[in-house]
Amino acid sequence: MKKRWVKTASWLLAASTVFGCCMTGMAEEAAADPILKDGEMTSLRVVFPGGTSSPASLEAVEERLNEIIAPYMDATVDLEILEWGVFSDQQNLMLSSGEDVALMFTFTSSRNYAASNQVRDITELCETYAGDAVEAFGRYMDACRIDGKLYGLPTFHEYTKDSGLICRTDILEELGIDPETVTSWEDIEAVLAKVKEAHPEMNVLSPVEVGSGILDYYNEGKFDVLTDGIGVRMDADTAEVVNMYDTPEFMELAKLAYDWNQKGYFMADATTVTDTRQDLLAAGSTFGYIGQIHPGTATQELKNSGVPVTTITVGSRALTTGNVNFAQYMVPTACQTPEKAVKLLDLMLTDSEIANLLMYGVEGTDYVVKDEANAIVGYPEGVDSSSVGWNNETWLAGNGALAYVWESDEPGLWDRYQEFNDSAKLSPVYGFTFNTENVKTEITAISNVIKKYKAVICAGYSEPEEAVAQMVDELNDSGIENVIAEAKAQIESWQAAK
Repeated sequence: MKKRWVKTASWLLAASTVFGCCMTGMAEEAAADPILKDGEMTSLRVVFPGGTSSPASLEAVEERLNEIIAPYMDATVDLEILEWGVFSDQQNLMLSSGEDVALMFTFTSSRNYAASNQVRDITELCETYAGDAVEAFGRYMDACRIDGKLYGLPTFHEYTKDSGLICRTDILEELGIDPETVTSWEDIEAVLAKVKEAHPEMNVLSPVEVGSGILDYYNEGKFDVLTDGIGVRMDADTAEVVNMYDTPEFMELAKLAYDWNQKGYFMADATTVTDTRQDLLAAGSTFGYIGQIHPGTATQELKNSGVPVTTITVGSRALTTGNVNFAQYMVPTACQTPEKAVKLLDLMLTDSEIANLLMYGVEGTDYVVKDEANAIVGYPEGVDSSSVGWNNETWLAGNGALAYVWESDEPGLWDRYQEFNDSAKLSPVYGFTFNTENVKTEITAISNVIKKYKAVICAGYSEPEEAVAQMVDELNDSGIENVIAEAKAQIESWQAAK
């Protein structure tokens, strides 16, 4: 497969072929850089989360990665995968203790890490060492800027999301349900009723995430979420900042969750179960879940659970700053060789062979090319999701848009991503990132209230009117109006400076 990178088209990402001479020229230019080619074989630690910390192909992936970067810099790459259950704690420990890490992944944006000086301002370094990536990602890079500065670069992923039902394909077929006819939440309820009747032994809906409720994503696309509990209405002409839990939309969610739980559609121990949705699907103990949907979701779940699923979209989609900038690779302040770190990040976002390595592992071992013309790959003979030596998700891999497409997806998946992102409604505050420094105390108190009530309400365990009223009262006592006022003031200042 030829090397490719993304370029901006209608301010969206699309894969395009670049002739090998261009990449050769880049390598020759890098070879002349005395900082990158300094004769010191630096170890570049790249830290990101995953399902296992020691996949079988880890060393082979690192070995090939080192061969690719050798013409550009004197360095080797150490991929350090932290299991999801420990990632946040270990990430905070590494950043606060000053460990020499080259690239650190975040799924909460770079804002707070920048404010605490745990990650570097890489704006000028990007001009020298990552200009191709910055240019290629275009307007999406704007979502990662904080006061005009870059503290991380975004990975390629869906920059908007639908919401709806993700469920077992075999049961839909068994019950004769055509997913194309399911276009509303009322239609989804009819599906749930049929499944409940046909399979009383099975959980109809399980949580999308451990510790969450069931309908957490019912209001997806209705608000641009600035921080816990605070959002801007997507359907307003101006930036109307609101307490999202004191809105008709959340009350509607609460009432529907309570109704569906009473009808037996929800897993009984939804908020306390420790099994993931993939575990529950693999065990055959759930029909599905209500979650976020994007191109490739079905393949992602198939690879993670081994169970074919169908996605049924009923929610709306929005292009917000948070949907873009939450997933980034940052350069920690303690990194001793930031120039090499930024160049490595540039290659992760512009080199197709690296994209395939980080997405699928080693060709011939973890995947094989099934259809070169359509860039389709799949498992080698005798390998499946339970035995493959490498498995990574698009949003963690750097730039999956440069990689092959998995055989269970339609050819042209990455074009579908572009179309998907292109159809999203732009947030009225796209490019704005809320600085919570002045309201940290309130944010902490608000987060505690949300943890106390949200999952329980979204699982339908509480009488809606009473529970939502109590939640809103405690949010008010926690100072949510102060946070709203602070957000409004920052937005006004941001708009004035545009």
